[in-house]
This record gives sequence, structure tokens and C-alpha cells, in this order.
Amino acid sequence: MFLYLDEDLASKELIARLAKSGHFVVDTVRGIGDAVAWATAQEHGAAVLTQNAPDFLKLASEAKSHHGLLVVYRDGNASKDMRIAEIAAAVDKVQAELGIGLKDQIVILNQYR
Repeated sequence: MFLYLDEDLASKELIARLAKSGHFVVDTVRGIGDAVAWATAQEHGAAVLTQNAPDFLKLASEAKSHHGLLVVYRDGNASKDMRIAEIAAAVDKVQAELGIGLKDQIVILNQYR
């Protein structure tokens, strides 16, 4: 799966886990606005992976078409939030269930724990 990690999730550990599972992660550009990050992902044909649900859900809803959005919601309790290993495993489950392309789909990764 082609992924663009929003800077809120773009850790070296998550990138390494995703790459090890065969996902291609487009280089994250740090310090840019969400609209530019969204446009960058779309230019690369990549689904966006983010914890910033409100902004990216708005961008996805405004797009005629997009390459997918994977959202991780925080539970409001750090001990219950998805860890990096859980996020990577959830991405693998999404790919197994939905295939390599997420065209026009919005997926809540918390449901794939």
C-alpha cells in the first residue's frame, strides 16, 4: 500500500514497521499545512495515515476523489491509545481486507485492532 504519514505519526519506528510489511511510505514533509500534506499525498497516489481526524476528514470530504484516508483516533487515555505496533498491524489488516488501493475510502484503524 502507498502511504503518506502525517507528521503526527511519521516516526522512524512506524515507517520501518510498515516498510518491513511491504508498504511504501512516501517521505513526510514536516512543517507544512494539512492541505499541502493532503495534496502531496494525492500527487503521489498515496493514502494519508493520520491522527488528525478533523482536518483530514474535511479535506477528504471536499475532494472529488482521493487515494484514501486512514485515521487513528486517540482514546483520551494514553494507556489505551494505539501503539506503533498496533497501528502497523492494523494497516496490514486493512490491506488484507480491502486490498492495496483505498480509492475514496476512509478507514478508522482503531476498528482493526
